[in-house]
Amino acid sequence: MNETHLEWAIYGLAIVQTAGLLSACLARLGEGSTRQAGCQWLFFGCLSLVGLATMVALAVGPGACLASGTTLTVMVLTATWDFSRAVL
Repeated sequence: MNETHLEWAIYGLAIVQTAGLLSACLARLGEGSTRQAGCQWLFFGCLSLVGLATMVALAVGPGACLASGTTLTVMVLTATWDFSRAVL
């Protein structure tokens, strides 16, 4: 992979990761609203894109793979963490 392709791959990974984190926040903020289903579909689409980007990042280098894996983990935690203060 030459330097130009590597640079574009890193930019692409950054865009996918940013979109993934934003979709996780939207999925959390859309909870209970009329847009909940759309936000969840967007999240699952971005989650699959970040998963694919993590596999592609293996070809770029260990730093990119680590960043993509971290984004994947943060997305899952953001979408599943219960922020309500209700105690069982």
